[in-house]
Amino acid sequence: MSDNQEHSDAQAAREARYRRYEAAGEPSIRADLDESADTDPEAGFKRAWLRRKEAARQDEQFRAMFASVTSANDAAQLARDSAQASRRSAFWTMIAALAATIGVIVNAAIALGWLDWLRR
Repeated sequence: MSDNQEHSDAQAAREARYRRYEAAGEPSIRADLDESADTDPEAGFKRAWLRRKEAARQDEQFRAMFASVTSANDAAQLARDSAQASRRSAFWTMIAALAATIGVIVNAAIALGWLDWLRR
């Protein structure tokens, strides 16, 4: 048998073992290891499978955490943009209110005759 064939057979055997472990489930494999870790010839394979499962779980948790942080950063940026737009709007509203106040004062002064001296 060639090295390539042996490697292919070993990989096929490992995949078959991992399918069996998947079918049994993680709690079952852990229980098997706890019961017969010393006498089980597949103990090393089971541990490797459990390590891969744990690594995949941690990777998924990292992805979820990264997505959460990204989402929080996006929300914070939107809040900053909204606050800046609100400040600009408040400034121009204040300018419009001042202009309206000046207009009311001038109209009142004309109506009361305070600005008659300007007509002369």
